[in-house]
Amino acid sequence: MNSDIKFYLALVMRRLPVMVVMFVLCVAFGVAVALTLPPRYSAEAKLVAEGAKISEKLAERTVETEATERLQIIVQQLLARDNLIDVANRFRVFEGENDMLPDVVVSLMRANTEVDLRTIGRDGATTMTISFMSENPKVAAAVVNEFVTIVMAADAESRLGQTSDTLEFFEQQVERYGAELSRRSADIVAFKEANKDALPEGLDYRMSRQSILQERLNLVQRDKASLKDQKDRLIAVGMASGVATVPLTPQQQQLAQLEAELNSALSVYSEGNPKVKLLRARIEQLSGQIVVPPGGEPSTAPSASILDLQLAEIDSRMTFIDEEIQRTEAELVVLLEAIEKTPKVAIRLDELERAYAATETQLNRASASRATARSGADIEAAAKGERLRVLEHAVEPDTPESPNRKLIAGGGVIAGSALAGLFLALTELLNRSIRRPIDLTRGLGVQPLATIPFIEDAAVLRRRRFLKTVLVIGILLAIPIGLYAIHFYYLPLDLLVEKIALRVGL
Repeated sequence: MNSDIKFYLALVMRRLPVMVVMFVLCVAFGVAVALTLPPRYSAEAKLVAEGAKISEKLAERTVETEATERLQIIVQQLLARDNLIDVANRFRVFEGENDMLPDVVVSLMRANTEVDLRTIGRDGATTMTISFMSENPKVAAAVVNEFVTIVMAADAESRLGQTSDTLEFFEQQVERYGAELSRRSADIVAFKEANKDALPEGLDYRMSRQSILQERLNLVQRDKASLKDQKDRLIAVGMASGVATVPLTPQQQQLAQLEAELNSALSVYSEGNPKVKLLRARIEQLSGQIVVPPGGEPSTAPSASILDLQLAEIDSRMTFIDEEIQRTEAELVVLLEAIEKTPKVAIRLDELERAYAATETQLNRASASRATARSGADIEAAAKGERLRVLEHAVEPDTPESPNRKLIAGGGVIAGSALAGLFLALTELLNRSIRRPIDLTRGLGVQPLATIPFIEDAAVLRRRRFLKTVLVIGILLAIPIGLYAIHFYYLPLDLLVEKIALRVGL
């Protein structure tokens, strides 16, 4: 047991110079990084999404996007490539930025920017915290305040844009439905004008008028049949009595026709009607113009003359009745066509009116929505709707946020110890040479009687120790010299660390 302890102690002492070098290397690197990393200051600002100042019961909102969703969209716009490059250029966030690639600038800006969205409770207020880390406290505060300005402007623009788009949409809808309603109204007016004799609202009048005309037609047809029978009887009586009819003069025939028209007019009009008065005046005038036959005596055949007058009056009345029948039948034909056409007109008119009513309903809805959208736009323009409010502006920090120099140096110590221990374990595990009697027994399966250790010469031993000492001193000197060269001739160590962290995803 004691031999094993001595063996491992000897092994540690043999590997100690290399382990010390590894340990010192890690510690030196950690201390160098801790000392060379510049202080980094973090500035932050807090915002909160406030509810609308006007109740939704009084004015409906037109911005339906929830605060969390809207802020998430704004965050993506904030961290957009062009926006980050513009902010970095305006505030000169990084030293030597002109020599840096745009992708590196964007990566560093995103790595140093942190945006935290939180909702307090269920359906509670949504808060946004924006922070930025920089070597310059003024730059950190200025960048955060610029981010706040961008977020506030984007939120206002988003809300006003939504309300403006909504209002513009419904204004277009109202204009379109208004034009369509006017067109449908013109179609209805034109259709009624083209079918004014067959409109459904006049169907009752046409049916009543048809009944009246049918009754009048039956009445005049009976009168015509009665006059025809009367004429036949007069002719039969004249033939039976042997009275020959004497042809009437044109004046007598005209007088008989006027008297027949007067009798027909009296069946319809009163004595005071202008038409009746005109007929009587013409009859009186014509009666005074009748010529007395030669010899100064009236006709010697009074019976024939009276019979002819009666027949002439009957013919005149029958002629008037025939004209009345023709007019009545023609009007009945027109009425019948209109009555038969009315159902089709009613169906088409109902279709036009239904389309008009549907368009009017859509117009009313669009008008109501436009009024709501205009109210929402006015509320947003007056900043009375849901909006972002800054709770805390970014101020210049007094103390740096990072780096934690003690932690970095302690990490170098831990990493050096771990690396040295790992080196010792790996060299022991990978070394398969025979160094102890037990290795002979395990490897060859024989038990040695005695072992003679390797005896080194004192000069060789001193030379080996000297080389190891020189190697350790050289490494210890090379570490700070190398870090110095890297920092001043290649890339500052802080940027190098950030670059390595970005590459490994830290």
